[in-house]
Amino acid sequence: MNNLKVLLFSFFGLLQFVNAQDYPKDYFRSPVDIPIFLAGNFGEIRSNHFHAGIDIKTESVEGKNIYAVADGYVSRIKISHGGYGKALYITHPNGYTSVYAHLQSFNDVIGEYVYNEQYKKESYEIELFPSKIGLPVKKGELVALSGNSGGSGGPHLHFELRETKTEIPVNPLLFGFDIKDDIKPTIKKLGVYPVKEMGTVNNSADPKLLELRGSNGFYALNSTLSLSGKIAFGLEVQDKLNGSANRCGVYSIELLIDSQEVYCHEMDKIGFHETRYINSHVHFYDWKKNSSRIQRSYVQPNNKLDVYNCKKSPFTYEFKDEKKHLIQYIVTDSYGNASTLGFVANSSEFKDTMTSVKTQAEHTDFSNYQSVLFKSNKRNDFKTEDFKISLPANILYDDFVFDYQRAKPKGRAITPIHKAHNIYEPLHSYMTMSIKIDSIAEALQEKALIVALDENSKLIAAEGGVYSEGWISVKTRSFGPYTVMIDTIAPKIKGHNIVRGRDMTSREKLQITVSDELSGLKTYRGTIDGKWILMEYDYKLNRLTYFFDDNRLDKGKNHKLSITASDKQGNNSEYTLYFIW
Repeated sequence: MNNLKVLLFSFFGLLQFVNAQDYPKDYFRSPVDIPIFLAGNFGEIRSNHFHAGIDIKTESVEGKNIYAVADGYVSRIKISHGGYGKALYITHPNGYTSVYAHLQSFNDVIGEYVYNEQYKKESYEIELFPSKIGLPVKKGELVALSGNSGGSGGPHLHFELRETKTEIPVNPLLFGFDIKDDIKPTIKKLGVYPVKEMGTVNNSADPKLLELRGSNGFYALNSTLSLSGKIAFGLEVQDKLNGSANRCGVYSIELLIDSQEVYCHEMDKIGFHETRYINSHVHFYDWKKNSSRIQRSYVQPNNKLDVYNCKKSPFTYEFKDEKKHLIQYIVTDSYGNASTLGFVANSSEFKDTMTSVKTQAEHTDFSNYQSVLFKSNKRNDFKTEDFKISLPANILYDDFVFDYQRAKPKGRAITPIHKAHNIYEPLHSYMTMSIKIDSIAEALQEKALIVALDENSKLIAAEGGVYSEGWISVKTRSFGPYTVMIDTIAPKIKGHNIVRGRDMTSREKLQITVSDELSGLKTYRGTIDGKWILMEYDYKLNRLTYFFDDNRLDKGKNHKLSITASDKQGNNSEYTLYFIW
């Protein structure tokens, strides 16, 4: 019997792998000239999105050569403070576009083109779309150097392959790159969830996160489960590739109950228009509360993610027949390595004898508890005398009971703290939130902004907002505690690498630190001797960098550097420095 189970598991894993073979395997070369080891892979669980490519390690340094993976032309260049930082897009004649992100710099031809356009537009952030004949490239041509720009957390190359027509990212591991992987995925935890209080797990209405035993592809529960009523499952998994200790995602997960397929998904491709559905794909509460990346083995009503290949399956299962049921998971990676989880569940009829208990305030200083049912397919509104929210239809993944609580102001807050449910219920898109301000001087109205707090009433992020007739309103994509603060403090500007005597003749660059303590930096501008200069902004370090250019700056003379900066509430700063170069 055990051998039969192993054969079944291996068959299903192999079937999924074979179905993913429709991509060219010898068309693209490696984008690097060092062995490919991955720090992240396609479909990996990230905050608010699935990872859209592979992260190739660059030996913990910047400046590694990056090559065009095939013939084509540079179709897009984008430079931004966050996100992909310096990114290059090359369109190929076979219907795919390759993407190279977090770059340090481009090759001389591309770099000069970008540099001139930045000076023409007087902007570091820029997006360019060269013509098909403007910047052609050949397979294996050096196009850039690797870096750590944008939202990168360390030196690496983020590499993608996209369908050119749709711009939808496709799993690069399906294209035959020389990446070693003979390691089976690890199955870490099983989540078992009664559906809307219509089931029990081990005679309890509470969901369970269960640890597993096993290794090297075979996993089991430590004990038999007792289930009744409607039950859904979820699984926390991870994968590793040879030569790397980094945690990566898996390619597919399939769930069978008594040999009936209940759920499956495959990570072939994920569009940017659907990537935020990750907040429904994972069990969001367990992710935020317990840091457990449980991937649901069921699809919520408003989850439109297009990776579920068994859409006719029931996704949930009703246990009611006083029998034992065999539950099996098959987890595969992109190279066909498969792991299995098998266990037996005792089934019994569900008897609704439990009383639902509403969520109570987690802190004694919260009061004014209210609750209302929000429907996922309808517009939802909630209002008190000094707080209101409005949610368009279909931005909730499922119906739920919205809770509201109110507390006195703390610290810099000028209004009560309004706890709009909690951070454990996700929103797919923006709701409108408005908070009433009892009294505020006219001069401070434009300085007021809504801020998000954590459950201990500490500042998480400035949301902003617009003041009108005693209310300040903002669009936000998160529930949780909110209040209003005033920001009248301008950004701070100071020199970073300024030498004594301000003689910079031996330096290749000039660096300035710009930071803002609340609303965040909105704009900055640098000039030397009254002329705009290109300054790269690294928001991770709050640092502006200007590389001296003897084609644009006279050497051996005194110069005047001027920096202006504004935050999002209109507070302005100026900085002046005289130096020799």
